[in-house]
Amino acid sequence: MRRTIKIDWDNLVDFQMLETPFPRPERIYPGLDKIDPATFPAFLDEIGLIGMGGGGYPTSKKLQANLNAHTLVINGIECEPGISIDKSVLLQDSFWVAAGANACVKATGSTKIVLAVQNDPDLIKELNKYYGEFIIVGFNREYPAGAEKLIIEKLTGKRPPAGTRPFELGFLIQNVVTLRAIGRAIIDGIPVVERPLTLAMPSSGFYKNIIVPVGIEIRKLLEIYNLPYDASMHLITDSGLMMGREVDRFSTIRKTTLAIFILRRDEVYREERPCTRCGACNAACPLGLHPFTLTEKINKGKTTSTAFTAQMTECFLCGVCAAVCPSGIPLIETLQKGKRCL
Repeated sequence: MRRTIKIDWDNLVDFQMLETPFPRPERIYPGLDKIDPATFPAFLDEIGLIGMGGGGYPTSKKLQANLNAHTLVINGIECEPGISIDKSVLLQDSFWVAAGANACVKATGSTKIVLAVQNDPDLIKELNKYYGEFIIVGFNREYPAGAEKLIIEKLTGKRPPAGTRPFELGFLIQNVVTLRAIGRAIIDGIPVVERPLTLAMPSSGFYKNIIVPVGIEIRKLLEIYNLPYDASMHLITDSGLMMGREVDRFSTIRKTTLAIFILRRDEVYREERPCTRCGACNAACPLGLHPFTLTEKINKGKTTSTAFTAQMTECFLCGVCAAVCPSGIPLIETLQKGKRCL
């Protein structure tokens, strides 16, 4: 999908009450009365937990790689345009989020918890009521401020070297919804069978944050909220305008689904024109990479050099390069092909 950032979200409120249009799941597990670092990763696998911030990496493996982490970072920055589910979860499901965070700290031996959110004084004041024992740090409301490397750069003052993972620097970074799932399993005995997400149809002024069963078809959500979807006029994106993917109404909600947007096709697609070598994509890349050079190499099959591998490994497919390209070149689709060359 060719991305654009021209959709105007100014008239949409920042905070949405969480709605539950489906019955709440019933308790399956008895819950844990204590956190044992030796068995906790297996428990995370048992409840079916993967990273719910979009990456989908098994949380148990991430936890095991971070056993010597000194800091747990709760990633609630949520910089993708139009998505606000993390904010709603932080404010409404704080009991579960805090429980999940404290469980990870006990399992890894971390000594500090940092809650990373957008730099909104009113939001931070409100969050202090629920997370007073955590260190709350405000980040710029700029995409992609929630990327792990950029979070570490903000917290340490230095950007991690190429190829460095957060755990190598002592940071365990977990998404808000991932921690909510851990807390929900520990306290209520509920495995990962539900997904909080943002559901929006900007052309109809519809915008809600809801909790839905994992595996439900998107068409069911369209029916419940009576959304005027027309496949010839609209497209559906799973998980955002920048890093999301186009799906159809028969696709299902995944554990990694951050949002579902129903968009007008004429607002999203742009006519592709020849590259003018303006350098906008290079200037916009948050990691200082050279997107068009990478895409040229991919298109020409020159993907074996050390320089290509190093840059392609660093790229996290944020989509900024494609969004700023005045020629409408689908850079991100080509870069996705490049990832498969590694």
